[in-house]
Amino acid sequence: MELLSFNRLCQTVGISQTTAENWIEEFTIYIPKTKQHDGMYYLPEAIDILRFIKKCKYQNYEKNKIMEMLGKRSFPIRVEDTIEDVKMAFDQKDYRDNILTVMQTIGATVSNVAAQKETVQSMQEQQEKQTEEIKQLKQEFKALKQQASTAKTYEIKKRTFTKLFE
Repeated sequence: MELLSFNRLCQTVGISQTTAENWIEEFTIYIPKTKQHDGMYYLPEAIDILRFIKKCKYQNYEKNKIMEMLGKRSFPIRVEDTIEDVKMAFDQKDYRDNILTVMQTIGATVSNVAAQKETVQSMQEQQEKQTEEIKQLKQEFKALKQQASTAKTYEIKKRTFTKLFE
């Protein structure tokens, strides 16, 4: 997994560092990041999220609307970051918006987990079907191989008898 520095994240998304700082602070719960020994780094998923925020900002959406839209989208949210971000959100002034955001995030997280569970279950069912198909194909191949072997034996006997009676 390749981590991005703050500068590289800004360059990739195409926004100024000041803008990035503001957006990361405003939408911190959605920006996947990790602390390394020498500073904060961002996961590649942060690019898509910041591009989405950029698009919304250019379309003049308000922060609350963007938060709502982010909550409805299936952006990945890392649990360890979410706990810390929730604590920071409660420390900010606007408690009502923060609680709404936290609840939306929890809802989106639960929804994402449920969707992933369904996807995994579907993939397992597909794998079981494919395993059964492979098993059947192996049996068919074995039967064809047996038939080919029998036919080859018959041909050898036929040639032998033909040579014998020549």
